[in-house]
Amino acid sequence: MKLAIIANPASGRGRAYRIVKNHFQRCHPAGWETELFTTSGPGHAGLLARELLNTPPDLLAVCGGDGTLNEVASAVPAPPFPVAILPGGTANVVARELDIPLDPITALGVALGGKIRRVDLGSLGQEGRNFVFVAGIGFDAYVAAGVRPALKARIGTAAYAAAIVECLRRYSFPEFDVSVQGRTFRATSCLVCNARSYGGGLLFCPHASMTDGFVDTLVIEGERRLALAAFLLRAWLGIAQSGPWIQRLRSDSVRIEGGVEVPTQVDGEPAGRLPIEITVLPRTFPLALRAK
Repeated sequence: MKLAIIANPASGRGRAYRIVKNHFQRCHPAGWETELFTTSGPGHAGLLARELLNTPPDLLAVCGGDGTLNEVASAVPAPPFPVAILPGGTANVVARELDIPLDPITALGVALGGKIRRVDLGSLGQEGRNFVFVAGIGFDAYVAAGVRPALKARIGTAAYAAAIVECLRRYSFPEFDVSVQGRTFRATSCLVCNARSYGGGLLFCPHASMTDGFVDTLVIEGERRLALAAFLLRAWLGIAQSGPWIQRLRSDSVRIEGGVEVPTQVDGEPAGRLPIEITVLPRTFPLALRAK
């Protein structure tokens, strides 16, 4: 049996990478031939995953953060091998959503003894950009871009809270159109969620599922700095607030367009400019997860 590992030494200050590297220098899982591939920069994880299609392993383990997993899911959304997640980032949203142990070696042991579960992916339909848990447009994407890497390395997910406070003061809240379920909303922020969780454990779309063939869209209307701050605090406390300026809709496609210089992101990584058309790739990405 062949185990391939794609590891990002830049994720989470390289802690998980060092643990995995040191572990496999000493031992290997019984019956498995292991090969470790180290990424050298943005986009490299996706290139390595594509190269593995020539000689597919029996299991691909991705050691890194949500951005590293996103690269693999964008490059090979329907791989001929299952994928194991070895959490190595700051937020590790997908690992937390799927109850994957945050210790990378424990996570690998769970994957080796687990079962394969195919999950949905969101697709932007441009340049092969997919997402595993979220696409963000407007204020959310502005915050994701505003997180300071040095602060993130020092204090972890608390760096997102610091970025939110700073961005609430600076962001100009330009409007854009979100079309979903035959309706169009004028939004200042939008999340298209494939999972319940978000960075730092915030709860925005409590009914989102990674296996239902749909995405849950959260639309925020208007410029409400104080109200938005309260909304985000409640989300951090696990409360999915409702209100006349908050819309939640479920669908298999969303179109977002308009606005000048409106930022976008997928799984925490910049995703270009509007317009974007989001669709669902149902149960396409095979993950090795805990057996239930």
